[in-house]
Amino acid sequence: MFELLLHTIPVLFAIGSFWSNTERKLLFLNLGLCVALASLLAFEQAWGGVVVITVAGLSTTYRIVTQKLLPAYATYIILTLMTVLVASINTLTGKTGLLELMPVMTFMVYRFGELHCKEAGLRICMIIGSVNFTVYGVATQTWGLAITEALFAISNAWYYVKLRRQLAALSL
Repeated sequence: MFELLLHTIPVLFAIGSFWSNTERKLLFLNLGLCVALASLLAFEQAWGGVVVITVAGLSTTYRIVTQKLLPAYATYIILTLMTVLVASINTLTGKTGLLELMPVMTFMVYRFGELHCKEAGLRICMIIGSVNFTVYGVATQTWGLAITEALFAISNAWYYVKLRRQLAALSL
């Protein structure tokens, strides 16, 4: 029953993402999703994923609290340091295959979007990262993660299209 709950909570956050029509709502939803997914991945003992999601929650918190974007050089330095941290944990746990690198790739795309991009770029990064993490969830049979990330990719794609239409209407 507990495992079912852990798989269900992220899906509920993903359904909620269809109402994340602003950047701020998206960031708060992402923070809640980070907590839920870190719990799920810890239960599944996917430690690389746990580290990725925990650090993701910290960078989301930074963006929410400061409401600032980082300059490119600072973003790259932070991404490099965080990636080294995750790669170190993967090496220590002996999980260095392609499958274990997928959370790192997702992590890098998400963090770049959060730390360096405005809403349109953030949503594109979320779409790319969510598609990658969906594949990871299917490959590891972490179904709550797979469903959550697929829904998250769809909702972000929906809002990205709406945002592009708004920008196109303004330029006419």
